[in-house]
Order: sequence, then structure tokens, then C-alpha cells
Amino acid sequence: MTSLEIKPDKAHIVILSGAGISAESGIKTFRDSDGLWENHRVEDVATPEAWHQDPEMVLGFYNARRQQIRKAEPNP
Repeated sequence: MTSLEIKPDKAHIVILSGAGISAESGIKTFRDSDGLWENHRVEDVATPEAWHQDPEMVLGFYNARRQQIRKAEPNP
């Protein structure tokens, strides 16, 4: 298994909410027709078993989310 180092960034706070509210800010939702679950099964990226099986893939999935969030602007 590959050793991954996760360094927390204490300079930023991210708040994730449900029900697609982030879509107004340009953040992909999970259930839209082009959403995040179209390319990934929840079991492959959002479970402890997925992390143990392929931590690099899971981390890559969430790193892509973080990159998208950094580019987003707040919505009303």
C-alpha cells in the first residue's frame, strides 16, 4: 500500500451542504445528470473500504473536489 501524507490547511474553511445548493456556485453536484456519481460509484470513493483498497484513487477524487471548490464563488 502507498503511504500518503495529508497536510491540513488551517488557513481555509470549507463548508459542504446538501441538496445541490453548491451548484449555484459552479460546484458539481452528486446526483445531476453530469454529476459526480456518473463517473464513480459511492462505494468506490466514500467508504472506509474504498480507502483501504485504493487510497490514491479516493484521495484523487477528493483532491479534485477541493480544486473545484477553490475556484468557486459564494452564491446568495
